[in-house]
Amino acid sequence: MQKEDQTRFTALIHKALPFVEARGTRGQQKKALELQLPESPIYEYIEPSLVILKPDIAYQKLAEIVEAEEKELINSQIASRKSRLGATERSVTVQVKQEVWKKSPLQDLYTKIINWTKDDQIRRDTEAKQLKLGYGYLEVLGAAEKPAQRQKVLEWARGIVILKIPYELAWKIEIEWQDVDTIGDYDVTVLRNYVDLFPNSGLAMILRAYLDSEISPFPAVETEEEEQDEGGVSLIQEIGPDERLDFIIDGLDREKSSVLGHRILGEYYLLLSEYENAVDTCRRGLTAVAKQTQISGLKLQRTADAVNVLLATALVHYQAPRHHKEATASFQDILTRNPKNTGALIGLGLILEDQGDFAQASGFLQQALVSDPENLKVISEAAWCEIQQGHYDIGIGQLQSCLGQITGVDPQSRDLKAQVLWRIGVALWDSEPEKRNDRDGAYYNFMQALRSNPNFAPAFTSLGIYYADIAGDIERANKCFQKAFELSSGEYEAAERLARNFADTRDWELVEIVARRAADADKKRTTVGKTASWPQVALGVVELNNLNFPLAIQAFQTALRTSPKDVHSWIGLGEAYSNSGRYIAAIKAFKQAKSLDPDNWFITYMLANVDRELGDFDVACEQYREVLEQRPDEFGAVMALAETLVAAAFSNLNTGLYGRAATAAKEALQVTKQIVKTNSAAFNLWKAVGDACSVFSWVQGLLDEFPADDVAEILSTDIDTNEFNILSDIESVGASTLENFGELPVLEKCLLGSVLAYKRGIYASAEDRHAHAVAWYNLGTAEYRALLCPADRKTKYRKAAITCFKRAIKLEPGNSDFWSALGVATSDVNAKVAQHALVRALHINEKSARIWTNLGTLYMLHEDYQLANEAFTRGQSADPDYSHAWVGQGLVALATGQTDEAPGLFEHAFQLSASESYSTLVKTQFASTTFDVLLQQHRTDSSLTSLLSPMFAAHQLIQQKAADPISLRLAALYEERAGDFEAAVGKLTIVCDILEAKYEESEAPEDLGMYAQACADRARCYLGMKDYDNAVESAVLSVDLSQDLGAEHEKSRLSAHLTAGLAYYFLGRVDESLDMFKMALVESGEDPDVVVVLAQVLWAKGGEEERDVAMQQLMGSIEKHPEHLKSTMLLGVIGAMRGDEDVVESVVEDLEGVRGDEGVKEEVKRVNGLLVALGKVLGKDTSSKNTDAIFLNPGSSAAWKALADTTEERFPAGMALDLATGKTALDMEELCEALEAVGTVDCDQMSLVIAPWRAEGWKRLVGDVAA
Repeated sequence: MQKEDQTRFTALIHKALPFVEARGTRGQQKKALELQLPESPIYEYIEPSLVILKPDIAYQKLAEIVEAEEKELINSQIASRKSRLGATERSVTVQVKQEVWKKSPLQDLYTKIINWTKDDQIRRDTEAKQLKLGYGYLEVLGAAEKPAQRQKVLEWARGIVILKIPYELAWKIEIEWQDVDTIGDYDVTVLRNYVDLFPNSGLAMILRAYLDSEISPFPAVETEEEEQDEGGVSLIQEIGPDERLDFIIDGLDREKSSVLGHRILGEYYLLLSEYENAVDTCRRGLTAVAKQTQISGLKLQRTADAVNVLLATALVHYQAPRHHKEATASFQDILTRNPKNTGALIGLGLILEDQGDFAQASGFLQQALVSDPENLKVISEAAWCEIQQGHYDIGIGQLQSCLGQITGVDPQSRDLKAQVLWRIGVALWDSEPEKRNDRDGAYYNFMQALRSNPNFAPAFTSLGIYYADIAGDIERANKCFQKAFELSSGEYEAAERLARNFADTRDWELVEIVARRAADADKKRTTVGKTASWPQVALGVVELNNLNFPLAIQAFQTALRTSPKDVHSWIGLGEAYSNSGRYIAAIKAFKQAKSLDPDNWFITYMLANVDRELGDFDVACEQYREVLEQRPDEFGAVMALAETLVAAAFSNLNTGLYGRAATAAKEALQVTKQIVKTNSAAFNLWKAVGDACSVFSWVQGLLDEFPADDVAEILSTDIDTNEFNILSDIESVGASTLENFGELPVLEKCLLGSVLAYKRGIYASAEDRHAHAVAWYNLGTAEYRALLCPADRKTKYRKAAITCFKRAIKLEPGNSDFWSALGVATSDVNAKVAQHALVRALHINEKSARIWTNLGTLYMLHEDYQLANEAFTRGQSADPDYSHAWVGQGLVALATGQTDEAPGLFEHAFQLSASESYSTLVKTQFASTTFDVLLQQHRTDSSLTSLLSPMFAAHQLIQQKAADPISLRLAALYEERAGDFEAAVGKLTIVCDILEAKYEESEAPEDLGMYAQACADRARCYLGMKDYDNAVESAVLSVDLSQDLGAEHEKSRLSAHLTAGLAYYFLGRVDESLDMFKMALVESGEDPDVVVVLAQVLWAKGGEEERDVAMQQLMGSIEKHPEHLKSTMLLGVIGAMRGDEDVVESVVEDLEGVRGDEGVKEEVKRVNGLLVALGKVLGKDTSSKNTDAIFLNPGSSAAWKALADTTEERFPAGMALDLATGKTALDMEELCEALEAVGTVDCDQMSLVIAPWRAEGWKRLVGDVAA
């Protein structure tokens, strides 16, 4: 460039650059600044003396512009991108910064500023900016791009540190990115310089407290000399030993991301044995290491291993051995990288030592000694392992050698010395049991240990054992145990002995306090061979005693995690499960305990208790017997057996197994017979005796099995007979009753035996208020049950029952059962009192179906049927399965004339009562009401299936009320309907004998009437048996007995006349038969049914005159009763037999006219059959009769079957079978006939399987096989 051009160029630059700087855009300003930089292409043409800006200034201004541009760009890009779907602010920020800084020239600009500037302050500020930018860029870079940038950042930071520039980020990078095995590997000069430069930072606080502490690996600074050299004193406050931890904690709160800070605090917590805090600090330290790794890309493996060693070491002691698995895994992982890591070797050794594997533990500790031979702690642990293996001489020698090397007087040295002395004492204690009382042996070392460290807890524990087991000084021993436990809640031996002492005095609160403190202890020291689970077991026992079963379960489960083979924990868990109602889980727990200790009788006993709660009484009884084989005098087991047998008796009673109930009750009395000889004062004993006696009052059919002699012996054993005179002034049951016990009727023996047993229970429970209340209640129920005794004493028993219930309520007024019982007992005496009592019961327990039902019964007794129905409905709502509420509603329906609803309610109640078969009320109402329904249906061909349930109910009734004539007669009537005439005759004969004896005693017309009815019923059954002579005898007796009775016995006399007439007829004594029928005709007022029977007999006599009379009688009856179908049908049959087509046609016409009527639906099958037969007599096509029947009733299986028989076609036979099987309630006879109509062998066989007694079925099978 020519000189002239250069001048013009310079002038232009001098004009343009100031103009751009003043009025240009940021981009123009930036371009203008770039023109002034040394690397600009025009820079060489600008005269040095005329340069507007020096390079360092230009670089600074350019850097400022770029900084502003990048800041705006980053903010705008973040704002626009963070609203994108799925984007997070952090991910967007990282992405934007990475994109911007990757293209940023700032790092180079900062370098050039540093190189060009001559101002030290600007250089320092720029270096700080460069480091901050580089560090930020490093944070957002990916892992693959980090190494190059990290190297730059490290060089920049190191340069700042070397020059001791007070820029904290550089110092933190230099310190925190150091990957060292121990804190001693740090450059202490750097650390101290950092403290001097940044005295108020969090890390400086930590380092200041640590560097001069007793655990610092660095030499202490000679403060005095430094102060003299500096010419003054330090302005920094000195930190005392007690303040160091607080300084470190406060510093770490300020510097939460410091890896070094976490390492220091973790070590300090280990020194202080604060293992929980150490664990928490080390876990946070690992997080800090991970964060530094993520930022820098450095692996920092040594640092991570060092923190992991601290963490695992803390886990060794924290809640040991809960975290041993985690600690072991951590140590083993470290040893794979560094087999000589002393901390990991020691940690594994301690874990194995704690687990009792002293040989392997010793191996790890010896390896640690190779790396660190002067570590007295490791020497001590290795010697302890030798002692635990029984190598006492070697171990004691090593400990004594270690003891000689402990020369320090600092707290750590004194602690170690105390531990070594104590271990020597333990070795002497274990190796020379015969010298334990020698005060110069183990005792001396324990005392020396306490002199070295008065707060060494294990020594106090050992001294406590010495005083307790050797010196016999329990008071001093307890003081030692308490002192040991106060010093260290992890002293398990001391804690366990304290807890046992408190448990022996049943001071459960103190047991809980000791156990909970022991359980929460960080460091637990247990005796070798003992588990560390006893605190949780103790807590479980405490919670069991406090009835906090969920907490007890939790405690035992925690204990089992530590000691899965601890039998007591399994037993406690099973008991807690059982008490909380989780019986299946309880059984599993007890079975697990049983597998660990098969000979433990208590486990079998607890299993039996659970089985009893589950209702598996037979299994429970077998288990109790198994216990008693091992421990025949175990009162709890024998008492439980008696109670379980009684429970089994009532269970069998409820399920209708009356024989088994009586057997169980007898066995229960045999067991109580043994108990009373050893412990006659047990309340449960007398309750069991009373309950066993009462079982027989519910099963009166088995009263002959009642062991009256055994009961008398039990009651008279070890007794002041005056005890029986409670309430004897009211109900006359006392000592005299027992004296005359053998002379009482059997029913009174069991009832009064129960009363006497409960009276003994009153005295046996005198010291227990609740049991005493229950005893009065039991006696009250027995007195009320005694109302079954002769009527002349009912008032006395009721009064006694009321008195008992009142006394029970006085003792326990909050018991709803007591109030309910009082309400029941007073219902016939005082309705207001009864209502008050029942309402009080409902106030206490408004969800009791039983109480609502009792209240409904009270209202029903006093004819308030609306309130009664509401009460029964409430009872059903409270418990839909409570049968008595349904029975009550059925009785209300009967009382209010709703007779159609009552049978269904009684049937439903009976179906529900399967679990309470002891109740006779349900069975009585169901059986009697069902029979009344059968009578109203005027059917004699009732299906056997429809009779099964009421017959079953009636038979259960006679087992429970064997001498009740009404129940016996009802069962006999059902058997008559079912065709079991022989069984019916047997029952009716008993009924006749009972009623005859009763009438002879009372001579009451009511008894005579019932006797006459029973004779008439028996006569019919004899007739069904074809025992005509007895039928005549019984029928005539019934007629004779009822001659003078009123109109209410007309049906009975009519039945007797008809039965006698039929019996005479079958005996061939036709004249006597006709006489009886004539009397029946008169008795019935010429009832058409009687006329039909009379006509049949007259026709059967065979004389023309008699047959004419029969025709006349029938014609007259039809004239009076044209709707009587049987008369019309019989007239048609007689007309056919006489060949009188006019009569036959008239009958056919009448039958065809009525067979579609609703009233003949029950007889439609017989009507159709007769029409077909009469059609054949008239010579007409009979198939039309069957098709007409189907048209009138297409759903009739019998009609289709009749058509199939006539046409021998498959379709009607198939329809008959489909209709028979499609019914909701199958009719057995109809189904069999439909199967036979199909005409195949397999259908015939099915018919015989259903009803093998049908002769027609066998005939059909023979015919079809032959065909």
